[in-house]
Order: sequence, then C-alpha cells, then structure tokens
Amino acid sequence: MEALVDDLEHANSEESDGEGGLGNLNRLIVRPPGHSGKAKRGHLCFDAAFECGNLGRADHITELEYDLFVRPDTCRPRSRFWFNFTVENVKQEQRVLFNIVNMGKEYTLYNEEMTPIVRSTSRPKWQRIPRRLLFYHKSVIHRGRKILSLAFAFDKEEDVYQFAAAVPYSYSKLQKYLAIWEKRAQGFATRRSIAQTTQKRRIDHLTIGDTVIGAEAKDDLSTKGKGQEIKKRVVLILARTHGGEPPSSIICQGFLDYIIGSSEKALSLRNGIRIEVVPMLNPDGVFLGNQRSDLLGSDLNRCWNRATTFAHPALIAVNDLIQKINAEKTLQLDFIIDIHADLSHEGVFVRGNSYDDVYRFERHAVLPKFLAMRVEAWKPESCLYNTDSISAGSARRTLPTGTVDAYSLLASLGGRRLTPRGPYLHYTEDAYSKIGRSLAKALCDYYKHVGVIPPQEGTPNKKKDPRKRRRKRRAAYERERSPSSSPDRRVLVSRVLSPPLPVTSPPAIRALPPRTARSVRQRTCTRVHIGDNLLPAITGKAVCMPKLTVVDLSAYIRTPPHPIRQSVPTSRPPRVMTSDEYDTLTD
Repeated sequence: MEALVDDLEHANSEESDGEGGLGNLNRLIVRPPGHSGKAKRGHLCFDAAFECGNLGRADHITELEYDLFVRPDTCRPRSRFWFNFTVENVKQEQRVLFNIVNMGKEYTLYNEEMTPIVRSTSRPKWQRIPRRLLFYHKSVIHRGRKILSLAFAFDKEEDVYQFAAAVPYSYSKLQKYLAIWEKRAQGFATRRSIAQTTQKRRIDHLTIGDTVIGAEAKDDLSTKGKGQEIKKRVVLILARTHGGEPPSSIICQGFLDYIIGSSEKALSLRNGIRIEVVPMLNPDGVFLGNQRSDLLGSDLNRCWNRATTFAHPALIAVNDLIQKINAEKTLQLDFIIDIHADLSHEGVFVRGNSYDDVYRFERHAVLPKFLAMRVEAWKPESCLYNTDSISAGSARRTLPTGTVDAYSLLASLGGRRLTPRGPYLHYTEDAYSKIGRSLAKALCDYYKHVGVIPPQEGTPNKKKDPRKRRRKRRAAYERERSPSSSPDRRVLVSRVLSPPLPVTSPPAIRALPPRTARSVRQRTCTRVHIGDNLLPAITGKAVCMPKLTVVDLSAYIRTPPHPIRQSVPTSRPPRVMTSDEYDTLTD
C-alpha cells in the first residue's frame, strides 16, 4: 500500500516540525575546526528533528572521522540505544567513519552479527550494512567505553542518507494503516480511542469478533439450563510499550493483517473468540524517538503496579478494560500477550510467570508450546518463567488475576539462526510480519485443542489422501483413459488396452527340456568327479552334506596289536578313514 510507505523526508508527519525530537540535531552542518563561511560540499549535515529521530550531538574529529552521541530518553538519561538520523551534503565517493560513543548497554547484539540499516532517497528500501564495515569495541580514547564504529562511503551527492538501528515504525504510519484496516474490517471489528497521552495523541483500541453470544449459543444455554454458562473467550494483545522497539509494531501489524484475512483459521478466530488489541501503548515515546520511556521519563512496563491517571493514562485505560471484561458474565479473559523486542538475544521467546502449584504452571506453559510449533527460530533455552523483583511492575506480573495467563513475547532486534551452527539471518519486515501470523495460528491451534473452536467441517480424513494418490499413480493399462477434448475423438469408444482372453483352454504343458538344454549357468557349472580312492576336500570340523550323516565309528573298529605284513599285495585295497582322521586332515 502506498499509504503505508514512509517517504525519506524530514516531515514524516504533520507534527514533525513542532516539538518532535526534543533535543535532537536540527540540520546541523559539522564544519572542520577553523572553517567559516558557506558550507562546502563534503561538510556533512546531520538531522534528527523528525518523527522517531534520535541524534543528540555530532563532533568532527578528523576529515574522515565523526563522533556521534545518542540522545538519552527524556527524563531518563540511562536509556541510550535507539538512533535514527539523516546525512546530506555529501561528496562523491566520500568515505567516513561514524563512532557512536555513548551506548547505554555494553552487551548487545552488535557483539554478535547484528548490523545497522541504511537507505537513501534513490534507494528507499532498507539495507543491512555489511558486517566487515562494523566494529564494536572498547576505545581507550573514550575512557574504555564500548563504541560502535561504522565505516561508510557515499556514492551519490544528491542523495540524503538515513541510518537507523532498526526499521522505524512511526505513530503516523500506524494511523494511516489503521484507517485502511478499519475499512477492510468494518463488518466484524471496531476501532475507538480509549485515552489520550500527555501530548494529546490517541491510544487506539481494536475489538475483533462479536461482543455478544450468538443466537445459537443462547438456544444451547436455554436447553442446558441456567446453571451452565457459556462464556466467550477473550485474548488481550498489547504492543509498542517501548519506543525503541519497532519490531513490536510490525509483529502486531502482521497479526492484524492475518486476522482480517479469508483463511479458515482467521475465520475461526473471528467467530470463536474475541480479540482486544492495543497496537501502540506509548505514542509519545515513539514520536520522540525514545528507547524505553514516554515524555515524562516513565518506563511503562515497570509502572503497571503504580499507574496514575495523570502520568500513565494508557495504563489506566487498559486496566479499566480488563476490569470491564472480568465484570461481564458472558466473557472470560484467557491470555494477555505483551509484544516486545530484545537487544541481547536471537530468535523469538517468551517470558512467563512461575507458580507454586504444579498443575497451574503446566497449564501456563501450554500456549508457549503451541507457539514453538508455529514460530520460526523459536528459542526454548531463552524462555524464562520467574517472579523476580526486577520485573515486578511489568504487564505479565501485574495484570493476570485468577486463571488469566500473561506473557511477554519477545523477538530479536537483530536476527536468528535456524540451526545452532547455521548462518545468521537478519530479520526483515516480512519476517516480523510472519511472527504475527504465527501468533494467530498458535491461538487457533490452542482453542481447537481445548474445544472452543470446532474443527473444520467437511475436512477429508488425512489417512485417505495417500490411498487416493496411489490410485492416481496406477499403471496406464489399469486405468481407463478419459475422453479427449478433441471433437473428433469424443465419438470414439474407449479403447481396449489388453487383448481378450482365448475362449479355448490353454495348450498342454510341454515336457521339461533335457538336462543338456538347461540354463547356461547350470551347463557351465564345474563338476568334481570323485574317484574310488579320492575323497573330497573338507574345510571344516563338521561335515554337513544333504542327505548324508557322518557317524563316528572309531569306537567299533578294532586294530590288531601287530600290523600284518603282506608279502606282495597284488592290489591295494582302499583305505578306510574314521571321522577323527577327517578332523586331523582338516586342521
């Protein structure tokens, strides 16, 4: 959709020229020391005063080297990771080295294979910078801090280049997308604003599925009696709690695109359950280009247990929504899924809660198992279920009550490996959207497993498919050919592929051929003729021949005490050998 494509202009939204990017560089031309007058070609112009932009300072070190400083979050100086800025007024074939010197976290995915992204006005598609041009190291000049050094060469003077830590997803882009999505989902979804932020931006809330029980369910309720209640299951999905995690919004968009589709699973989800989605909890932090905090410096994922109406209107609105769902007798809240992005791990994983009751914990771990079967590059070794004090104010720790299961679904900001020793694959927008579609499929699988969503009617049995395929693969002479589409052959009768059987009985069986006319193998077989005085060579201790039994007769043979000498025997009789002698000859 053309409406959803971000242009590489400074005014990404109507508000960008106002308070957007507080503290960011606004078209600053960095000149060499001692230079005055009009800027020349090659004096780089840095700009981050636009929506989602972040760059607080740029220093000229040498002709090729620049030190760049990430602007900390508003009222939260320790959060420093997200950067998004543009560079213009470049010179043809100009080579530079950008050093991002004040990263707030030392161990990140830049230690592994992750790289930033770049695009220009003539090439609007985001591209990953090659790993060989990236250096994440400790610098002695910068007091032993870890800095991110990036080597780059500008190839077109008229282009404006944009560098970012990940693919940006702005508040204006979400509003354009939801305007189109609302028209497509007009029959089965509603959109409304549940609150406004400190800077008067909307907190959108989407409801997918019918909010009341259908007529058929009411009839079943009347037949079964008043004691049994049929409750419609509800799933609550939260996204973009932190401004520096744009993959969260892309995953949520992939989920919303799939849920309004025409597939069987999407239709079953819309008809079987009710889905509540808050696509962006922190619009102010997203607009300002903050990493974790909002305008007032609050980390919303640590304030659920102490939210106030003035400082955290989005959290209060979500809490009221959950209370309203729990108050409805016809609704049952099952899951709360908070989507995030992670800076230190690869792949996709979850953070859950731990319970003292074993059966309660086993039920809590069921949905992640369905996610593991659907999501690509699932990392079970990164999944944690704990009750640590660090995440005490998070959504997964504060919001669930009773039988409600809450999770934090995290996707890597960099990439994943499909096998432990496989190549490193960076995530793209399509890959993040696929995670959102996999989330929807996993929910459908779960509710089919528990019986909330009935199986698809009219689905053929999978065991019959191989038999049908085998019938199609029969030999040609066993199948009846279909009539040809040609008009000349339509009138032809189907041909008989095998001749008819003879009416008379078959001829009598001939006698066997003589022995001399048998197979060549038998005729060429060598034969051993055994004379009267010769014995066959025996190669074993035991003699086993067909229809021959060797009996040890040595006990019955008496030898004379003295050998009898014959004078001149006319003919020497054949020697009789015992079985013992057979054994001695074969040793």
